[in-house]
Amino acid sequence: MEGSASAPTHPHIELEPPEWQPRALRAGARGLCGAVAFFMVSFVFAYFYLRAQDPDKDWKIGHVKPSLVLGLIILLVLVASAVAMRAAATRPELTVSAGAAALGLALLSVVLQVIDWTTLGFGPESGGYASVFVGWTVCYAVLTLACVYWIETQVATAWRRGREGVVATPAEVMSDAPVVEAGLEACSFFWSFFVAGGLVMFVLLYVL
Repeated sequence: MEGSASAPTHPHIELEPPEWQPRALRAGARGLCGAVAFFMVSFVFAYFYLRAQDPDKDWKIGHVKPSLVLGLIILLVLVASAVAMRAAATRPELTVSAGAAALGLALLSVVLQVIDWTTLGFGPESGGYASVFVGWTVCYAVLTLACVYWIETQVATAWRRGREGVVATPAEVMSDAPVVEAGLEACSFFWSFFVAGGLVMFVLLYVL
């Protein structure tokens, strides 16, 4: 019986050259930013559309006012996490410590968001604004957890590489260095973009 068509069975299939991997990681991160941008724009569109098209005057029903203080704290924690992750990607001596700080701050932002939900006093049924606010914060928190996993894997890889470098040969250490560095840069680039999107929505949902 022949092998499955979904998996290559030819023994002489040429593998992707290792030197392509850093470029693929960087390009993939930028492509992911483009995909997530569409997700973010959908909430921006919903915000302006529902606010402009409000014939029944139900943009806000009742007392719909999230805590500006909590929202600002969440934003500052996210910005600090993005700055720490940037330092982890650009300064090898700070990769593990700054990366761990970025990871902890990202998790803290999710915890603070959960606390923010408990203080709202309104739900998605309280008008157009409330539905956009709840929908955005829930989706953003879930995606933040996915980013937390990505950050953790990059920092753990760099940490493990540092430990294994003690017993590995210089050639082995240098061979995977570009891939590890590209992974950190890609993660940092996307995380900074993601936090910037949160800043835009903060202005819309808490300031305007």
